[in-house]
Amino acid sequence: MAGAHPIHIHPVRPFYAMSAKLLGASMWFFLMYRAKKDGAVLLGLKHPWDH
Repeated sequence: MAGAHPIHIHPVRPFYAMSAKLLGASMWFFLMYRAKKDGAVLLGLKHPWDH
């Protein structure tokens, strides 16, 4: 019984690994873009109605 583990994890297919990296990177780029545009409002340094 030594070395025989009941759970076998299959390797990740390259398509899924690349698409996960692409979607993760696009999420962070969008978050940084919105932080650049609305960061001061979110932190309370500027009011959204002040132009």
